[in-house]
Amino acid sequence: MNYEQINMGSYNLHIIKTTKFKTITVEVNFRRKLKKEEITIRNLLKSILLYTTKDFKTEQELIRETENLYDLKLVSSNMRIGNDSNLSFKVRFLNEKYTEKSMNEYSISFLMNVLFNPNIENEKFLDDGLKKCKSKLEKSIQKLSDNKLKYTLIKLLETTKDMPYSYNSFGYLEDLESITSESLYQYYQSVLANDFVDVFVVGDIETNEIKELFKKYFKINTFKKYKKDILIDELTPRKRIKKITEEYEANQSQLTILCTMNHLTDFERKYVLLVYNEMLGGSSNSLLLDTVREKNSYAYYINSNQKTYDNILMIYSGIENGNSENVLKLIKKTLQDVSKGKFSDEVFNNSKETIIASIKASTDSPSGIINTYYARMLVNSDDFEKRIENIKKVTKEDIMAVSKKISMHTLYLLEGKKEGETDEKN
Repeated sequence: MNYEQINMGSYNLHIIKTTKFKTITVEVNFRRKLKKEEITIRNLLKSILLYTTKDFKTEQELIRETENLYDLKLVSSNMRIGNDSNLSFKVRFLNEKYTEKSMNEYSISFLMNVLFNPNIENEKFLDDGLKKCKSKLEKSIQKLSDNKLKYTLIKLLETTKDMPYSYNSFGYLEDLESITSESLYQYYQSVLANDFVDVFVVGDIETNEIKELFKKYFKINTFKKYKKDILIDELTPRKRIKKITEEYEANQSQLTILCTMNHLTDFERKYVLLVYNEMLGGSSNSLLLDTVREKNSYAYYINSNQKTYDNILMIYSGIENGNSENVLKLIKKTLQDVSKGKFSDEVFNNSKETIIASIKASTDSPSGIINTYYARMLVNSDDFEKRIENIKKVTKEDIMAVSKKISMHTLYLLEGKKEGETDEKN
C-alpha cells in the first residue's frame, strides 16, 4: 500500500494505491466547524444532492445510471468529528481493468456530476425534490423516540448544554420547517466556497491519471487556511454524579452514564483508552457484562464506548425495571476495581489482541483505510503498523493510571413502568 497526499490548492487529494481490491473508492469530505443551526440543513443537503441532477432529472434515472456503471455504489453521510461537521459523498465502482476502457473517468465524472451539477432553476433547488427530501428527514427525526437507547443517549448528552455532542445529529424539526429551496441553494454554495475539502481515492490506480481527472472535473477553487482544532474541550468533572430520571411504559429500563476524561496524554488518548474501553464494556467478554449480566442477571446488555475526539466515555445498558441502583453500584465497583488493577491478565491480553485484530481487519476495506489516513491528517494518528506496535506496549499500570482520570458525570435513566403502575410513596 502506497499513500500520497497532494496539495491541489483549494483541497487535498489523498491517493492510496493498493492491489487488494477490484474496485476503486472515491470519498469527498466537506468539513467545517459544527454549528447547531446548520445540522438540519447539512443533513438535507446530503440527501437532495443524491436525489437528482441536471443530467438525471428523476431519482429513477439516477439509480438507473448507477446500474449502467456496473452497479456503482453511491452514498452520502453527515457526521460529527469532534468540533467539526463532516459531509461526505462516496462512490465505489469496478476498476476499468475488469470492465471497459475509460470507465474510471466516467465513474469519477458521475460523482462530480452529483456534487457540482445539481437540479436547480433560478438559483434554487426544485420544490418537488425539496419536499420529498424534507419529508424523509422529518420521519427520521420523529422516529428517534421509537429507539429508546438512541433517545436516552440523546437526552443524556443534551444535559451538557452547548457542548458539540449535546446536539441532535439528525437535526431539528423547527429548523427543517424554515428551510426553503433558495436557502438550501445558498447553503450549498457556502459549502463549496468555505468548507475544508479532502478527497480520498483508494484502489489499483495511477497517481498522475487520478490527479489529471480531478483537475478536469473537481470544480472547487476557493483557498482556505486549515486549522487543527478537532478535539473538544474537556468537560469539568463533578464531585457527585448528577441523576436524571424519566418514566415510560415498558418492561425494560435504559440506563446511560456520561463519564469525563481529563488530562490524558497523547499516548493514553490514542492507545491506553482503547484497551481500557475494550476491557470495561467494549466486547462480549467485558468486565461490565460479566459483572452486571452474567453474574447478577440485572441487564439485558451493557456496553461502554469511548469518544476520543470528545474527551468523554459513555456506559449504556438495558436493564430490568427496578434494578437501576443495583446496576449503578456494580458499575462503580467495576470502575474502582480497574483503577486498583483488579482484573485478570486474560481479560487484559484478550482486549489488546481484539484491538490488534480490528486494526489489521481495517486494512481489508477501503473505508477502514480512508478512516485511518483521515485521522492521521486530522489528529496526527499513526499508521497501521505503528498503532499495532503501540497497542502492544500498553501495560496494566497504564490502564490503572487512565482509569483514575475517568469519572462519572451524569446519569440518565429512562425508567420502564408497566401500564398503570405508579410509585408508592409513604
